[in-house]
Formats: sequence, structure tokens, C-alpha cells
Amino acid sequence: MKKTTDFLSLVASGQGAQIGALDVLAKRALARLCHDNRAGAVSRDAVSVLGDPCAAAMAFALCDPDETAAQFLVDDLLEAGISVEDLCRHHLAPAARRLGTMWDQDRLPFTEVALATARIQSILRRLPISRTGLRAARGPGAVFAAVPGEMHTLGVMMAADLFRRGGWDVSLFVGLTHDEMLARLTRDDRPVIGLSCSGEHSFGALRRLLAALGNARPDAQFLIAGQIIADPARIASLPVPVMVVGDLDSAEAEMARLDAVLSSSKVTRLRPMRGRSASMA
Repeated sequence: MKKTTDFLSLVASGQGAQIGALDVLAKRALARLCHDNRAGAVSRDAVSVLGDPCAAAMAFALCDPDETAAQFLVDDLLEAGISVEDLCRHHLAPAARRLGTMWDQDRLPFTEVALATARIQSILRRLPISRTGLRAARGPGAVFAAVPGEMHTLGVMMAADLFRRGGWDVSLFVGLTHDEMLARLTRDDRPVIGLSCSGEHSFGALRRLLAALGNARPDAQFLIAGQIIADPARIASLPVPVMVVGDLDSAEAEMARLDAVLSSSKVTRLRPMRGRSASMA
């Protein structure tokens, strides 16, 4: 068991780049670690020092030379009884955030993050559809998009997939220029537009897009996600009222609120407080 123990120690500490493909024993140990952590078997003290072991394990598996490593871990988690929704919320999303943070800190090259992104997309395509995801799309629907020039797109991609699985009518726009994004959002009549902005480098693009959409889509309600929400001053300076969401749970709660209000009042225009926060994670 020494090999597995050493491997888990390296994963928890964020190291272990020299380790090759995960063997079967290590993969099963990682799956058990994640399962135990979700069940509360991993102490809070350990997590506070070492970080979330689930995010560390999944992030490492996504970057492993063995392309089956992450899928093996996902399959084991699903077999242990974890739902697709919890897999996305509590395993893939935290792993994506961890990889994005390491990239921002120059601790991980873009090639590794790009590889992990492709693998998450592949995993999402293969995940089973739950019963709730089989029902007809409900509500007014939404458009999710990464602002022009934004490189951190995993979060908004996963959010779109999760909402689709829940029966929402959601379109996803990534990799578009300002003019392309504005043209598509102007033509789309869905009243909720969710925009992802990871920080200062893409804030200008967010501000410019919202200024244009304020004129082109005065009926729309805007949700803002990403690391930019940690800067209240920036959010307050945006040219139109927005609602900020810090994670998938708060995004779902805000979308459900908007759906209920739009459905009951039969109006196409709400007036949220500027900078209203569902969750400032």
C-alpha cells in the first residue's frame, strides 16, 4: 500500500508531476477518498491544511498521461452512488477551479489546462442523463457565455451542461468576438443572460459588452459569474444592473427565482438591485 499512500500524499499537497499513469489501486484509493470526503469522513482540519482532496484528486487525474484516469475516477464515483449533478458540482467544478487557479499562478502550463478542459468536455458528453433532464425544457430559458477574450471557460461550459440536464433551455457561447457575441445575443429573445468573467484581464470586455447589451437587450436580466465577483467595486461600476452568482448552487437558485417571477408576473423586465449577490463565494 506504500505506493498508493505516497501518491495520495503528493496529490493532496499539489505535487506529483513526476508520477506517471495512475494504476488501478491508486485510482480506487482516490475514488474512496473522494467518497469519504463527501460523506464527512475527512476531517475539516485536514481539508483546511491540504485543500479539498476531491478537487486535488480529480485535477491530477484530468492531467494524467493516462487518458482513462479521470474517466475511471468518474465511473467509480457514479458507482458509489454520487449523482451526476453532485459529480459536476462537487468534483468536476472544484477541479476546474483548482486548475484555473494554478494556471493563473503560473504553476501549470496552458497545455495541461487545455488537456483537462478537453477531458472534462468528453466526460460531460458521456455522463448519463437523469430523469429530470429528460423532461421538456421549461421556463423562459437563458444564454450562458464567456465574455470575449476569456480563456477560463470550463465553469460556464459545465454550468450550461448542468442546466440542460435539469431541463432548462440554455445555449452556450464561447470563443466569440465582441461583435459576434452582441449580434447573437441581440437576436436571442431569452430573458436571462449569464456572463462569465474570470478577472481584471477580461473586465473591460465585460463592461463593453454589457454597455452594448443595455441598449440592444433592455429586457434582459444579467447574471455575472467568475472571479470578478470578488471585486464589489468593479461589479458596482458596471453600466447595467446585474446579479452575481458564486457557484452552481447559487446560479440555480437565482435562475429558479427569475423563472418563477417571470412566469407568475408575465413580465419581461425585472429590476434587480445593482450588485445583488446570491452568493459571494
